[in-house]
Amino acid sequence: MATYRAYRVDKRRHIQSGQWLDAPNDAEAKAQASELCDEGAPLIELWQAARLVDEIECDDD
Repeated sequence: MATYRAYRVDKRRHIQSGQWLDAPNDAEAKAQASELCDEGAPLIELWQAARLVDEIECDDD
């Protein structure tokens, strides 16, 4: 199991909040991070240590 950090980022690229995630691989971590879109952030940044894994764009809905 690897540890990831998911950050809710606003339109000006400022971090609104962050959350630790535990996942066996990047794909599962991305799936978990995409669920954070429900919190109203336009973008989720997913990191593992100093490595940017993905930037997940949230729908405007």
